[in-house]
Amino acid sequence: MKNMTKISKKSKDNLIVVFVTFLIVVGSLGFAVLTNKSFSYDVKTFSSYDELLDFLGSKYQDYNNYYMYDSSDNAPRIMLPNAESSKSGANGNEAGDGGSDDYSTTNIQVEGVDEPDTVKTDGTYLYVLANQTIYIIEAYPANEANILSKISFKDEAYINNFFINNDYLIVFGGSYSYPILYEKVNEVTEEDGEVIVEDRPWDVSTSIIKIYDISNKNNPVVKKEIEIDGSYFDARMIGDYVYVISTEYTYYIYRVENGNGVLSVPKMKIDDNETKIPYDDIYYVDVPELVDTMTHVIAVNLDTMEVDEKSFLIGVSQTMYVSLKNIYLVYTKYDYFARPLVDGEFQSNEETTMIHKISIENGEINYLTKGEVPGHVLNQFSMDEHNDYFRIATTIGYSWDQYNPSKNNVYILDENLQRVSEIENIAPGEQIYSARFLGDKAYIVTFKNIDPFFTIDLSDANNPKVLGYLKIPGFSTYLHPFDENHIIGIGKDAVASDNPSFAWYQGLKLALFDVSDFDNPQEIDNVIIGDRGTDSSALYDHKAFLFDKEKEILVIPVSLYEISQEIKDQYDEEPPNTYGEFTYQGAYVYNLNLNGFEYKDRITHMSEEEKEKSDYWWYWYYSSSYITRSLYIGNVLYTISDKMVKMNTLDDLSEINSINLD
Repeated sequence: MKNMTKISKKSKDNLIVVFVTFLIVVGSLGFAVLTNKSFSYDVKTFSSYDELLDFLGSKYQDYNNYYMYDSSDNAPRIMLPNAESSKSGANGNEAGDGGSDDYSTTNIQVEGVDEPDTVKTDGTYLYVLANQTIYIIEAYPANEANILSKISFKDEAYINNFFINNDYLIVFGGSYSYPILYEKVNEVTEEDGEVIVEDRPWDVSTSIIKIYDISNKNNPVVKKEIEIDGSYFDARMIGDYVYVISTEYTYYIYRVENGNGVLSVPKMKIDDNETKIPYDDIYYVDVPELVDTMTHVIAVNLDTMEVDEKSFLIGVSQTMYVSLKNIYLVYTKYDYFARPLVDGEFQSNEETTMIHKISIENGEINYLTKGEVPGHVLNQFSMDEHNDYFRIATTIGYSWDQYNPSKNNVYILDENLQRVSEIENIAPGEQIYSARFLGDKAYIVTFKNIDPFFTIDLSDANNPKVLGYLKIPGFSTYLHPFDENHIIGIGKDAVASDNPSFAWYQGLKLALFDVSDFDNPQEIDNVIIGDRGTDSSALYDHKAFLFDKEKEILVIPVSLYEISQEIKDQYDEEPPNTYGEFTYQGAYVYNLNLNGFEYKDRITHMSEEEKEKSDYWWYWYYSSSYITRSLYIGNVLYTISDKMVKMNTLDDLSEINSINLD
């Protein structure tokens, strides 16, 4: 029988009044509750687990995120929540015996900093994660391709992605465990107009790292297993060092019965040895913000198999940028205390992007400093490190928010994350849809109903300048360098509406920009694929984007939606809000050079039987035939789905072979 405490409807209404009053008072005081405390902003560690528990308890009392009770009189207390293409042989991989030294690698952001993926090759073998199984395939020569071995994780953990480093396969994923002591937290729910407080057990997510020796491709052998509390966030590989990020809430539980705190101490398991993470390896920055999330940074030396780990109480990690020397973890904090009340409505929250810089040079993990800039970031390409400066592009507000119209900014910070310079209020009323930093230059695309493509000069860190812009229909969500003077964009075409703050998305758009005259960028060519509804995973996942300048090829997966002739016959010109019908899914292949795009052909994994199911809109969200990746080895293009690997010659895309994945 659950232990339940009921609060009357009348008491609930009183609490709401208290909440609103509290919000207005604290908003007007502007963090007055903290003025009697001082903060050093220094990096500190703990002398005991009790000190860690007291630290979390103090933070929770200052910034209480949940419905709680005052232990002295059981009076309910509601507090305000605080939100917080690289080339052959890269990354230590070498072609196996008889393999090709001409092959594509994962499309990454920073040269020398590999990113995990679901598909990798070393020029001879293909490694594919599909159906929660890793397939090791002898892929070259293509006409003799065959599966050598499989590693299944279906009954073990959920696998996200992996690395290949010579004879090592490094796999990342997640699982769940349960604390030995089942502590329970009080959860507030609503039932029949009453507030009920009930007990609920906690479970703990864990990050899984498995390293396999694959020197014998027919028989992979586990070399090392690492498991740590928290959800797997992301990983990078630099040389023979693998860096893994795991994040977890600290599971500090404020017990309403007695007001005591309970802490689930994070644990790490290496092979069969499980230990608590030492309290003096848990770091925090002495700041006023609530820090209820722990970030674990793990470094694995693949040469010695030594494992280093440090944990940081630094808030939720939402986006990550990694250079050859540093990890930058960022999250956006929303200041609810700063929300003004206008005409009886609370306005948009003040946004601040918090940046934490952690050194990882030569496998040594050290917290360096923190910084902050206004606004929120779009993704990892909104950040960059160059000549010890950190550059970041942010948007404040949203284009649809009438109370806080969006504006866009570029900030340059020094090695201590102190602001050096900025460009603010770029394209007010629009918001950033894509960004790319390349050396002393930056490119930003903003959008509301038309696409301004901005060129930004960062050669003088103290005086950055917007030098040029180009207004064209649609927008790009990913920008990729063709060469020093040309940029590829992939996004959506769009038709402006009568409402100046709104546009109708249309088909998929590929564009090639000439930025040789940096003050006057031009669009050399563009291609529109399909009609409204057409999509590609390359719009939001750069690893789905394959481009090679020397081979003059560009390959992306496409879900094609087309307006039927029957619909077209009903209009002289169909309305811009007309959706197409699903007609195709596969990889579109283009020749791309400075003359522009030339459609070559397309490849699908869809069978005739599956075509009959294509009328069901939901089918293609779950279809195993959805091509997600493509790569090349020599003169062969490999396309990959959960269903199969298909091999086609790059010359004319004629099919050579295919392997079913089951």
